[in-house]
Amino acid sequence: MHITGPLPNDRKARLVFGLDWRAYPVKGAKAERRRYAEDFGSTHFVEYKVGQEAIAGFAALEKSEVGGATLYSGAARVALHPRIRALPAALVLLQDEQRVHLVFVVRGAVRNDEVLTLEAALERCAAITADCRRLNLALVTLGTGPSIGAVDETFLPAALLDDRKCGRIEKLPIAIPAALPMMVILLAVGVGGSKLYDAMQPPPPPPPHEPTYAEKYADAVRRTFAAARPRANLLAPAVIASVGTSETNLRGWRFDHADCAATGNCVVTYSREGGTFAGFERDASAAMRPVRFDADGLHLSTRGPAVPKVAAVTVAEQKSWPSAQALIDMLQTPPQRLSVRPYELDSLGYKVTLQPAAPLLPAPASAGPRPPHLIQEGDWTIEGFRWQSVLLDRLPSNMSLDTVKVEFLIKEPIGIHFTAKGKYYVLD
Repeated sequence: MHITGPLPNDRKARLVFGLDWRAYPVKGAKAERRRYAEDFGSTHFVEYKVGQEAIAGFAALEKSEVGGATLYSGAARVALHPRIRALPAALVLLQDEQRVHLVFVVRGAVRNDEVLTLEAALERCAAITADCRRLNLALVTLGTGPSIGAVDETFLPAALLDDRKCGRIEKLPIAIPAALPMMVILLAVGVGGSKLYDAMQPPPPPPPHEPTYAEKYADAVRRTFAAARPRANLLAPAVIASVGTSETNLRGWRFDHADCAATGNCVVTYSREGGTFAGFERDASAAMRPVRFDADGLHLSTRGPAVPKVAAVTVAEQKSWPSAQALIDMLQTPPQRLSVRPYELDSLGYKVTLQPAAPLLPAPASAGPRPPHLIQEGDWTIEGFRWQSVLLDRLPSNMSLDTVKVEFLIKEPIGIHFTAKGKYYVLD
């Protein structure tokens, strides 16, 4: 847990990150709140409502930590911010020197409220992203910081100061029983009634059928391809071409890079080349809005072109997928075929990296019925310059696209550079 220093708009106020969060029905919330507080050994709590549920965070605070300060939950302020409440799932990363405040919110409810090192934060971000992709949950990453990597939208710590009364952390009230004898009688009656009820019930049904490996594998395939996975050979060149239509210079701001996911709109970032925020805001077109200005004063981001919809990688075509070795052979150029590093293929700035594929579901240790061929999934990365994007047209149909980053390199080598990432699927 981490307590920040005094807030700019209230010198007696502090933000607290790292609470334990739970959700329970609004009806009967008092008893549920007391139960979770006892489980966590908590002294303080914060609570807000989402629909018919109460979302509560619990913390154990010493009197020396509190002092005379008024405490507010940073995660609660993130979850209740209008930009976050409008999203089905949001991951907010706020870097503070060598620590990162990480808050993960799903439909208004706080799932993760952590204070991590940079390395641990990047690992947790990757795990949350993978879980959201598996659950087909649209995730938007927000935040700010030089080391947190690319995010979908900029989210500044100053946004947590908008509502000064939001997320107040309060001390848990002490529950004093008013009629202890009556409680004992009611408890005895409840236990006796429960035993009588259990004695009158029929025996429990037999345990559910344990699914076979083939059934588990079929379910893993369904979950993997439940969300559309656009084909890389169709989407990557189209995205790179559409980003090429973005304004390269506008009112003293230069195109720096564009981050594009497989759906939605790209996010274009500009670098200051003598311009001002006011000048860019005045001349920005409607298609570029909203415009977000970074606190460093050197960068701003706009809405970029829409990512087109293309055909997806489908299980129905798995018989035509190349094998892992055949995929390597297809991506290599003649000089590369002499390389002793088959998973790293580099030529004239065009670099293909293939991570070894792993089964969607590990095979059982014991012998048993299983499909004749299992689908394996691996990660790929391709880097190159815009004039080499025609090579992406030749990628086979078993490669899907996750992200594309297009950047303008102003140092050697100079040019429009792209980095595409995704998944490939092969049969064992």
